Order: sequence, then C-alpha cells, then structure tokens
Amino acid sequence: MAFTGSTFGRFTRTYLILFGGLFLVVGLAIAILLGNVPYAGETMIVMGGIFALVGAVIVVIGLVIGRGAASTDQILATGVSGTATISGLTQTGMTLNDQPRIKMDLLVQLPGQTPYAAQHSEFVPLILLSRLAPGAVLPVRVNPAQPQKVVVDWSGSSTPTTLDATAPAGPAASGSGTDESLAEVQAALTGSGAAVPAAFASPEQGGYTIEQLRAWLRANGLEAQAHVDFLEDTGKSVGDERLYTLEMTLLVPGSAPQKLQRSAAMVPVSVMSKLRQGMTLPVRVAAQNHQLLTVEWDKV
Repeated sequence: MAFTGSTFGRFTRTYLILFGGLFLVVGLAIAILLGNVPYAGETMIVMGGIFALVGAVIVVIGLVIGRGAASTDQILATGVSGTATISGLTQTGMTLNDQPRIKMDLLVQLPGQTPYAAQHSEFVPLILLSRLAPGAVLPVRVNPAQPQKVVVDWSGSSTPTTLDATAPAGPAASGSGTDESLAEVQAALTGSGAAVPAAFASPEQGGYTIEQLRAWLRANGLEAQAHVDFLEDTGKSVGDERLYTLEMTLLVPGSAPQKLQRSAAMVPVSVMSKLRQGMTLPVRVAAQNHQLLTVEWDKV
C-alpha cells in the first residue's frame, strides 16, 4: 500500500486500540475474578481498576488519532489540488518507529489564488526525506473551508523542484500592472537572449504571477538590502515593467554578505531613471532561500 499522510495515524490508531483494549480486558478480569480473594480482594479490585482506566484512556487516544487520520484521507480525496514550496524545515525531535516528525513552512499555491504561508507537520518515512529541502515543491491537497489544513500528496510527482524566484525581483510601483506570469517573463528573457537562469523550475510554477510572489515576500520576507554589482537593460518589457538582468550582493542583518547569481528583475518604468550600478536597494528576502527576493521599488 502506498504511503500517505494518514499511514502512520492509521497504524498508531490500530496499535493503541489493540493495546488499550488488552489493558482494559485484563483490568476487568483482575477486578472481577480476583476481587473476592481473601485479604487481597480489595487490592485486586484497585489494581484491576487502574489497568482498566489506563486501557480506556489509551483506546480514547487511539480513536482521536484515528479521527485525524480519517480527516487526512478526506482531504486527500476531496481537497483542492495545488503545490507548496518549502520555505523552511524543522525537526521536532519526535520519532515513530525511527521515522522523524518534520515541521514544514510552506508557500501554498492553489489555482487562481494568491500564494499564502502555512505550516504542516507529519511523520515522514526516511525513504521520502530526500524530497524535503528548502525550495522544493510538493504536491498538496487543501481543505477549501480551512486553507491552513494542508496535506502533502506523497503519491504525486517524486521529483523535487526548486523555484528560482529571483526573476520577479520587485513589487510594482503604485498603480502598475503585475498580473504577468513567470512564463511571460521567461518568454521575454528568451527573446532578449539574456544569459540568466530560468524564471521557474516546473510547469506549474510558470502560472505564478509576479504579484503573487511579491505579496508573499512582502508579508513574510526578511528586511534586507542588496548592492547592485551589475545591471543591464534587456530592451524587453512585460506589461508596464522593464526587464533587466542584475547581479547583486545580498546584505542581511546579522549575516555575511552573499553574492547572488545573475537573475532577471522586473523594474517599474517609473523607477528606471533611478536604477544604476553601485546603488543599494531595499529588499525582502525569504528566510530559508535567499535566492527568493523582491526589491521594494516604492522605497527607492
């Protein structure tokens, strides 16, 4: 049977119900069969009651875990399909049969919606840990009534992909249009012949709009600065923004300067006259992936 987010929950439910049921039966047997033993009957009743109580508690815990597993199965069956980019990973210190419980910070993308941040924790088999890394993209299912209820669809594509989101580097100036997708940015890059990495790493990421990524970074990114080491106008426009190629050195407070790879940047036309090599720009950067950043053009 293929692994799903409910596999460990269903296993734990079965184990706890059987183990708790055994305690319950043994406790009742001790109390009933040995309760009348001379001199020791009262002790047997107390002991049996303790066994029965512990067993009942274990059974209840198993039933609660089982409800969680059933909820996960329900979301996998009926939830909205999407993707989630991992922005952070934390080991919780909990294990089950030597399988670690991992907390994931996610940027969830659902069709036609703005990406949003969510957290998800679950026990992950050792064989699947290679799929988890900052920047990796996982297929997910989401409860439409509770968007924070995110379940990883482990049966989806097993190839980890990384979002190279330095391409949409900067929020639009007030009033400018930013509904262009990364696929449109990539088409402009191809037309210009600019020698920069692809603006996205997988087909589903091509549908992300520039504003969707900028909105997430404005809400969740770290405040930092970036020194412009190189810039070049590609001569191409996407919407009412100009496409540049940039090389920058990232300056995050408390961290050493980090030289970023050459990438594409969408620059509002109103800011073009201010952009020059050697200047320092205010940026927002993803904490776990410094290649994912946006320039705060409205502060330039």
